[in-house]
Formats: sequence, C-alpha cells, structure tokens
Amino acid sequence: MAKRSTLPKYVSEEVDRKTGKVYVYFRRRGRAKVRMTDPPHSEAFNAHYCQLLQGTPTLEPVDRKCESVGTFGWLVVQYYGSAEFRRLDARTQRVRRQIVDSILAESVPGGDERRGTYSSVSLAKFTGKAVRALRDRKATGADGSPTPSAANSRLKALRQVFAYGVDAQVHGSLQSNPARDVRYLPPMRPDGIPAWTDWDVSRFRRTHPPGTMAHLALLLFLEFGQRISDVHRLGADMVHDDSITFTQWKNRQRKPVTLTLPIGAELLAALAGVPNERKTFLVNDHGRPFPSANSFGNQFRIWCKKAGLEGRSAHGLRKYFSAHLAELGATDREIMAFTGHRNAKEVDRYTRSANQRRLARAFHERMAANKSEGDPNMN
Repeated sequence: MAKRSTLPKYVSEEVDRKTGKVYVYFRRRGRAKVRMTDPPHSEAFNAHYCQLLQGTPTLEPVDRKCESVGTFGWLVVQYYGSAEFRRLDARTQRVRRQIVDSILAESVPGGDERRGTYSSVSLAKFTGKAVRALRDRKATGADGSPTPSAANSRLKALRQVFAYGVDAQVHGSLQSNPARDVRYLPPMRPDGIPAWTDWDVSRFRRTHPPGTMAHLALLLFLEFGQRISDVHRLGADMVHDDSITFTQWKNRQRKPVTLTLPIGAELLAALAGVPNERKTFLVNDHGRPFPSANSFGNQFRIWCKKAGLEGRSAHGLRKYFSAHLAELGATDREIMAFTGHRNAKEVDRYTRSANQRRLARAFHERMAANKSEGDPNMN
C-alpha cells in the first residue's frame, strides 16, 4: 500500500532529475506553481501556505488560525470573534464576511507570492492610501460602469474592522483608524431610488383590485411607510385598539426602534378579511409567510411589472409616503414619528422635492391673493 502523504492540499514533493534533490511546491489549477522553501509544517511553512490559499480567486474558506500576529488578516480573525460582529444580524454578518474576505484575498500592488495579499499586510503599514486604493478597486464594474455603492460598502466594512481594532486596543501598532478619513464616493443618483408618483399608485391599484394580496401590500406600504423588511412581517398579533405596534427589523439588535401607528379605515376594512390563522397579513402563493425580505421584494417587483411599472420598488413607496406627508405640511418630526428615522437627514432627502413644491405653491397662492387685493408691489 502506498504511503499516504502528510502534506496539505495542493502541496506536493517533486524530485529534480539532475540533482536528485526533493523540492516542495504549491500547485493549483489556474495558478503558477510556487516553490515552498520552508520545512513542511513549520510555522513559516504554514504561514506561507495560508497566504497562497488566500490569494486564490475562489475565496473558499480557509483556516485563519495561522495568520501572523499584527497583520490585517489577524485583525479580521479577532473582529469575527468579537461581540461587535456577533451583534450584527445574520444577513449583515454574511455580507460583511464576503466583503472583508474578498479584501484578504486581493494582491497588494507590487507584492510577491509570499506576502502578496492584503491578509499579510502589517497593521503598522496599513495606511489611508491603502484603504483608498481598495475602495477605488470597486469604483467601477467589470464593464467599466461606475459602481460607487460597491466601493462605499467596502469602505464601510474597513471602517468597522479598524474601528473595532482601535477601540479594543488589539495591537500596539494600530493607534488610529486608517479608513476613518477616506471619503465615500458620491452616489450615481444623489436622491437615491426614485419615489413613486400618484400616477404609479393609481395604476397599481387599477391592476390589483381590493381582495388581492398585491392590493393589501400596497395599503400596508401607504398606511405605515415602512421598509420591506417590516411590512412582510406585520401580523394580527401586533394590532391593538386600531393601532399596530412593532419593532423595526433594521438595527433591532443595536438601536431598536419601536413604533405604534394608527390604522386607517380602508386598511382596517382590508385586514378584516384576513383569516385569523395567518401569522402575517401577507403570504406567498402557498399560504405561508414570506421567508425573507428578498423573497417578498421579488414578488412585489412581479406585481409592479404586471402593472407596467418598470423601475419601481417597495423602497420608492416609502419615499412616496414621506413626500406625501411633507406636501400635507407635516414637520420632519411628524414624518420621523412614522418612518422611525432617528435624525432628519434622511427624511430631508426623501422630502426635498415635495417641500419645494409645497413652498412654491404656498408662495404662489399668497402672491395671487395679494394681486387680487391690489398690492402695487405685485403689478
């Protein structure tokens, strides 16, 4: 029976035919063969092996226990095991890992095979310039189109990792956050996802009449102005005395926001027809609650497409709700009482155009009234 190799995966020994010496190589499909000069299973060998694995484009999970102390890869290991990371919800953790792991596997410009990935970069040498370079690598897509959201998501993840390292004082060489002063790239659309219009809402209503699941979903969005992650979770057990009380799903573990909102007559009438055994008001074609915000979002886009509303989304309805309140004269605080925002910055972005229309209309009416009263300054 052939002796089983004790070398790790992708590592093999080769005998030089001329000299008879045995050399050890790391060989993997799609990569150049790399000679490993340190004794197998030594500390240096293990560190080199980990770096070679992390440098592959497949981003498959690797054992990061062999990260060298004081490197970026070592900091990431500490961050993944921290209370700060564990407090994130499962989806945020998964997305954060994907972003950070992709950084670990990327090659440092000018680096060699042994220390050519960002995983092996010393924390003392991880500067704002390096962070900016990593941000800019995601600033354009494969087709050359601008992708500022991807770049900013990468920058946000780096800020969080380094902020943990500084606060926890994990290593003496990390005295400040190198990502803190790197700016986010401006978005392609400064006002974000477009808000719905009255015409959009009217067309959706005509396509999906009362009694349909799509119509009920629309009423829930128009009544409460909540995110898609909240709307699909609303249920009868949250309703008391013609009001509904729930904790918003976003930031529920770090900065929970609990809202109690009134329910209008039209929605109350629609909810009266919902079977008592339903756990949530909205269910899929199998009569079960939507398993995730993504699945409900996909269904809502199908309803929009059926109504001929291309490019419309549930988040656009949240903006429509806020803009409608602004046009009715609601203050930022009153709008925030519905949307759950903690500051007026986001609300202002939602309602800027609505406030402009309202103010222009109010001044126009005042000007017309002055004209009718014979104000000489208005002639």
